[in-house]
Amino acid sequence: MTAAAAGGAAAAWLPAVVGVIIAVLGGGGLAALLKSGREGSKIIVDAAQGAVVVQSGVIDSLRTDLASARAEIRELRSHITEVTELRAKVGMLESSNRLLTAENTALERRVAELENHQEET
Repeated sequence: MTAAAAGGAAAAWLPAVVGVIIAVLGGGGLAALLKSGREGSKIIVDAAQGAVVVQSGVIDSLRTDLASARAEIRELRSHITEVTELRAKVGMLESSNRLLTAENTALERRVAELENHQEET
């Protein structure tokens, strides 16, 4: 089937599909399908234009939601960076604490040795 033939076939069933969509969404689409002549076509075209307006509103809403989600993702990535930096700092502080604890223990032993030596003399 050529593209032109496919386009012609689509044009033949397109009003019926639009009418079914309108019938499901608006309840009056079936009557529009049953009407004949220019009035029926105009109703279908008007309904299709209304559907485009609704779809445009949905697209705008989705774009707004997407922008909001992207902003939230940026904020969460910023928080992840902060948490990663804080974890690194905590690791460094824990390491420093271990070193200072070991040094403190060594100094306490040295003080005890000096006190024992002073008592002996």
